[in-house]
Amino acid sequence: MESQSFGEFMQMWLYGEEGYYRKVRVGKTGDFYTNVSVGKFFGFTLGFYLQEILKTQKGRIAIIEIGSEKGDLIADIAEFLHLKGEENVEFWTLEPLNELQRIQKENFHQRLRMELQTATKLEDFSGLEVALFVSNELLDAFACELVFKGEMAFVEGGELVFKEINAEILELAKAFNVEIGEIPLGVFEFVENLARVAPKWLFLGFDYGALMARNTFSLRLYAQHQTQNFFPNPASKLCDSTLLGLFGKADLTYDVNFALWREAFLRVGGRECFFCVQNRALVDMGLDKMCEWYIAHFGLEHYMTQSSKIRTLISPGALGERFFGMCFANFEISAHNKAI
Repeated sequence: MESQSFGEFMQMWLYGEEGYYRKVRVGKTGDFYTNVSVGKFFGFTLGFYLQEILKTQKGRIAIIEIGSEKGDLIADIAEFLHLKGEENVEFWTLEPLNELQRIQKENFHQRLRMELQTATKLEDFSGLEVALFVSNELLDAFACELVFKGEMAFVEGGELVFKEINAEILELAKAFNVEIGEIPLGVFEFVENLARVAPKWLFLGFDYGALMARNTFSLRLYAQHQTQNFFPNPASKLCDSTLLGLFGKADLTYDVNFALWREAFLRVGGRECFFCVQNRALVDMGLDKMCEWYIAHFGLEHYMTQSSKIRTLISPGALGERFFGMCFANFEISAHNKAI
């Protein structure tokens, strides 16, 4: 078998012709669940936050979800804004896989009787004056290279082997103090293209990771809500290569190094609106005020039947402090919309 870097192998694992993400996988009946799987409160809170920003913007505005899978997050945001009477906005997903585009459009139309627009790449957008990007667990879906003390991983003959690192990955490893761990591919190019979509842009995302390099491996598989680590000792390059045999059959992910993503957004003129643990981010984005609106609209009894889902989102033992939220924009966001 021809040698290929682990990053090339991971790209095919997730997005190739037999790639894992070509089918719907997320949810309690799938391989793992996310903030969106918990219910509508997450999307409604993002909608509340974005509505305050929409009030200050003019022209052609789009909310664009990246990494949408079934399209539930963009539908939750659209539902909230529709119920609040917000009409001056378009709803899009950025989705390179045709199989998922169809599912997203059908789900959105079924829920809202509205049309969802889709694009396959950032360069497809034109004519927007304000682009508001949202994502949930997008960043850890970027293919990555594995580095270990001046070496990087390759897949050869069904085995993971470490050999001399190439210059590009070595430069990134040094810049972000990664001696052992994962280096995501294409981050700076992706953010540069995102910043070209519209004169004004915002990126709001949530993901699992750390604010800086931990210098251990975190690469792992998810299948049927069970986790398997590639590296039994995360500080060693000894790997369980048998897991490579699950190619395309399980989710392949790792902890996000947010320092790298922060730098990418700062380089294109982004201003940091907030960057903090998820529970703090959601509260500062207006979770409590959204809940007040929810009670007024749907009734206290209905809210009480759903309130346990909020605890899942903000509890330190659940998703609240295991995930981080971050928001960058190239235009001024009012103090009301900042998580201080």
